[in-house]
Amino acid sequence: MKDIIDFTDAKQIINKYGGADTKKTIIYNGKYYLLKFPNNARQNKEVSYSNNVFSEYLGCHIFNSIGVIAQNTILGKYKQENGIEKDVCACEDFTKEKWRLVEFQNLKNSFPETVSSSNGTTTALDEILEVIENHTDIKENEKLKEYFWDIFIVDALIGNYDRHNGNWGILVNDENQEMKMAPVYDCGSCLYSQLTDEQMSIILDNNTEINNRIYNKPTSTLTKEGKRINYFEFISSLKNEDCNKALIRIVDKVDMLKIEKIIDEMPIISDIRKKFYKTMIQERYNKILKYSYDKTQKRNVI
Repeated sequence: MKDIIDFTDAKQIINKYGGADTKKTIIYNGKYYLLKFPNNARQNKEVSYSNNVFSEYLGCHIFNSIGVIAQNTILGKYKQENGIEKDVCACEDFTKEKWRLVEFQNLKNSFPETVSSSNGTTTALDEILEVIENHTDIKENEKLKEYFWDIFIVDALIGNYDRHNGNWGILVNDENQEMKMAPVYDCGSCLYSQLTDEQMSIILDNNTEINNRIYNKPTSTLTKEGKRINYFEFISSLKNEDCNKALIRIVDKVDMLKIEKIIDEMPIISDIRKKFYKTMIQERYNKILKYSYDKTQKRNVI
């Protein structure tokens, strides 16, 4: 198990990051980190704060284990001025050496030809794909499209319900306008972050509850025909060829033993939470990704 790092005495600077989460900017081991704190559990009245810091840490580590580059994250503690100690997740700043993050919503806002007059925050799949495929400021449209679908497939694996246009994007070099894909970040809404250990224990003892959280929820933030996309229904339909290609790319790279090792080495969290994470990731892999992958292979044989 990894050591629990105390960030209380880390040097703090004026917060340089946006978003609605509670956060601080610190310097740790000579690098800038965004220090994220537990959010209010708006979807669960049984608990005051969510476990988004654990989801942030684990979600990013799973992306990296699969080969989809994500931000570096560290779990730790932070003692507030009132003496209350909080679990935190430190997220390393990847905007350095003249590389600037351009979130997808900014790209969408700068593409006036979108199929509707909606702003950059709307997540209609057709609009997003139109921007990705046709925006003239994007130098590698096909690469960005692959990146988008790779993120979608991994988000399906970890059950991310909040991958909106403001938490993924590209890096742009201000000196020469070179572009590259930004590391995946903001994974705090994956892996059922609003559930308590007690609720996880109840779910583990009930296959109906497990399947409900595989097939019905969470859904993607992406919408189609005005409705949020159901991960299982969309991926298993095999109707989108770019999604199918990403599915095949990702399934071949998922190493469940590696993911389980990441979970086992996590500090702070309980054994029941570790069991829940391993169970749900394995179930989502089997029943969403592998099931759909096997359908693609049967279709190719036919």
